[in-house]
Amino acid sequence: MLTRNSASDFMPSEPLKPGSSAGHNKPLAARPPSLEAGKSVIGNDLRIIGQSLRIISRGTLQVDGEVEGDVGGAEIIIGEQGRVTGTVAAERVIVRGRISGVIRAMTVALQPSARVEGDIHHMSLVIEQGAEFDGRCRRPADASELQLDPDIYA
Repeated sequence: MLTRNSASDFMPSEPLKPGSSAGHNKPLAARPPSLEAGKSVIGNDLRIIGQSLRIISRGTLQVDGEVEGDVGGAEIIIGEQGRVTGTVAAERVIVRGRISGVIRAMTVALQPSARVEGDIHHMSLVIEQGAEFDGRCRRPADASELQLDPDIYA
């Protein structure tokens, strides 16, 4: 299940007629970012696989399913049943599930059920008792070295 908690995503039940703008007062590109920054969920029954796959969220993205590709956003939460194989890049990353790949974030929290195989590049790192981490952690001298995608936060 892929959901978006935002009133702006509601579409009318009747089909749109050509040239009609029903359901949209403004073009999508003109909407303020605050309307786009909600919470998206990749449900536990969903598996997303692709070459050069990149999922980007302007708000919070919770992964309860499986993603083979890169994930980015303002905040990424990997749920207990969630699994990501690829790079996870965000302002804040909370891991309860599994990640096989690199994590790049200002703040990273590995909670007790977390299983991470790969390097973590961070400014702040919390590893709670019970979490498993196999890799290297690196705190750069400057936050700009994290190479977070500026388009995610625009």
